Amino acid sequence: MRKPQVTKQDDSGERGVATAVRVMRCRNVSRWFTLLIAACLLPAAARSQGAGKTGWSFLKLGVGGRAAGMAESFVAVANDPTATYWNPAGLQPDQGTMAVFSHHALLQDIRADFLAISFPAFRGAIGLGLNLQTIPGIERRITPAPEPIGLIDSRDLSLALAYGHAINHRLQVGLTVKYLYEKIDVESASGLAFDAGVLIKNLVDGLRLGAALQNLGSAGRLRHETIDLPALARLGVAYVPAHLAGGALTLSSEAMILFGSQSSVSVAGEYVVQSALSLRGGYQFNRDNRGVAGGVGLHWGRYRLDYGYMPFASGLGDTHRFSLALEL
Repeated sequence: MRKPQVTKQDDSGERGVATAVRVMRCRNVSRWFTLLIAACLLPAAARSQGAGKTGWSFLKLGVGGRAAGMAESFVAVANDPTATYWNPAGLQPDQGTMAVFSHHALLQDIRADFLAISFPAFRGAIGLGLNLQTIPGIERRITPAPEPIGLIDSRDLSLALAYGHAINHRLQVGLTVKYLYEKIDVESASGLAFDAGVLIKNLVDGLRLGAALQNLGSAGRLRHETIDLPALARLGVAYVPAHLAGGALTLSSEAMILFGSQSSVSVAGEYVVQSALSLRGGYQFNRDNRGVAGGVGLHWGRYRLDYGYMPFASGLGDTHRFSLALEL
């Protein structure tokens, strides 16, 4: 009697099908990402065509010593409470509860402070942020005169509530609502603004794509003049190569598009040595009086201290940004 023939199953076809499915998923996610950004950018860009003067400049300054050291190439990197500013999609529950305080020493005694906390909630993470800027010693004049009649201060405030949620293991989204307040001498104005962000991870191992729309909204009149918010978009990419001996490397690049005005590009790198010391550097292209940036970070236990240095060109001076993060 002839023995039945047993054929050995060839699994190469199954592997090929699985690979094709993964490629199609990556393409679908990439296509969705592109369509989402285009849908968000077109209305904002159209609105900016007729935009007047923009104010509320403190909303463009950036926060955090780590971001400053990386030339603010941070929309695809932010993964702590500073994500309430950079990209709310970076807020995720696996980060636990954290708090961050940042101080920015600018030119001519101008200072900016940022305080934020993030914590897991509602199947995602919530971030609360307070952004303050003070400009002292503004000369007050009623009519053109060689001497001012006094000195006044300007104060700006942004109070933010952000939420980040993971749709799946690759796609994260986020939304921020901000209350704005500005006061110069006795004149004041307030407004409401929104940020939206998206983060796509591991289309390729170690690769992250990030995008955020910021400062979409409106503000009331300051005395007799309405000043538009500085609506902008950030599009960025970050890459973390695997298996580096002795440390971890992050490379990032970001395009910042200020609607109705100039755009800029930044590139940066961060090298972490034994999870304790971080060395950072970067460069900003096509940004007024900006260029090189650098910084360091120290991480011990539940604490992280970051410093960023961003000098201005044309002899305008230097800026220093410090931040302290605490895992609660």
